[in-house]
Amino acid sequence: MRIAIFLFIVISLFTLLGIYLFTRMGQAFPASIMTSKITLGIYIFILIAFFLGKILERTSINFFTDALIRIGAVSAGFFVFGIFSIIFFDILRGVNHFIPFFPEFITANYTKSKLIIGLSTFGLITIVMIIGFLNTINPKVKTLEIDIHKPNSNLKSLNIVAVSDIHLGTMVNHKKTKRLVSMINELKPDVVLIGGDIIDDNIKVVQHYQLVEYFRNIESKYGVFSCLGNHEYISGAHNELQHFEDNGIHILKDSSVCIDGKFNIIGRDDIQAQTSSGIPRKSISELQSELNSSLPTLLIDHQPYKLEESSQAGIDFQFSGHTHNGQFWPLNYITGMIFEQDWGYLKKEESHFYISSGYGTAVIPIRLGNDSEIVNIRLKNN
Repeated sequence: MRIAIFLFIVISLFTLLGIYLFTRMGQAFPASIMTSKITLGIYIFILIAFFLGKILERTSINFFTDALIRIGAVSAGFFVFGIFSIIFFDILRGVNHFIPFFPEFITANYTKSKLIIGLSTFGLITIVMIIGFLNTINPKVKTLEIDIHKPNSNLKSLNIVAVSDIHLGTMVNHKKTKRLVSMINELKPDVVLIGGDIIDDNIKVVQHYQLVEYFRNIESKYGVFSCLGNHEYISGAHNELQHFEDNGIHILKDSSVCIDGKFNIIGRDDIQAQTSSGIPRKSISELQSELNSSLPTLLIDHQPYKLEESSQAGIDFQFSGHTHNGQFWPLNYITGMIFEQDWGYLKKEESHFYISSGYGTAVIPIRLGNDSEIVNIRLKNN
């Protein structure tokens, strides 16, 4: 029932915003174009293309569903920035109503001014989308050096490569997956950590394109370890964990492992797990109970909530993701209000944290104000 109510609210809001955007566009562009049934048909098509593609790919994955999703994803970007732009202009109009400040060259021929502003806004959004897309397909490597103090361990240094929120699927497909593996191998990792959301929203798409198979090619001394993210539950991937194991990704689902007697890795289940199974995830202390606490301990936990629990438990380094750092402006302000740390490095007491903006994208294939990133953590034990 909750899901049905949520979907009703989302669909209703999306429909109202769609009507609002089309109505305001109709005030800017010529009536001969905006009143055309062809224009309305194209507008409705690009608005529903993403959802239609996602529905159809549940039964068949092919070129048509792929095209629908790609068209819909790009259109969603134009839709979002179109809404932002119109809200901005409506605020200006509201202020001008009470305190007139529009110059005469705008008010003298308001119809012409609205057309010029409309075309300019569309052009600016197009440029923003191109810049955001180019930023997405050119991931950066962020380097972090941290020092810990575990004198009872013979581990002196550890080269960690960490990545989160890959979102394998239609939008993050063969080319970007191969590039991810290549960039990881160039960093010559001792161990690779994945902070969840390997999959986007449909495990069948990932299996169809054989995307996880690329991870077999990762060259790492101690292997590749991942926790589960909320998208592993959304996509159904939490029921296909053997598929990851078969391709070299060791999933730590509320479990821990000691690596070569030198360091520990803990992987927490995602918070989403309790919603799906009704069973709460284990506490950090429970996951530590069978580990040697004198060894360096790494924790991977997808959603960076309650970071104080890790610092109180004496975790040396925690890697998380989930936030995407908002993915694009101005959503980063929202993630900044929700999370204590929505991106970057943080130290609490003796615990080190890195919250990644992620490698892939969700729905809209752009990044603005942040990077698609891989994190290279050079840990030293003094």
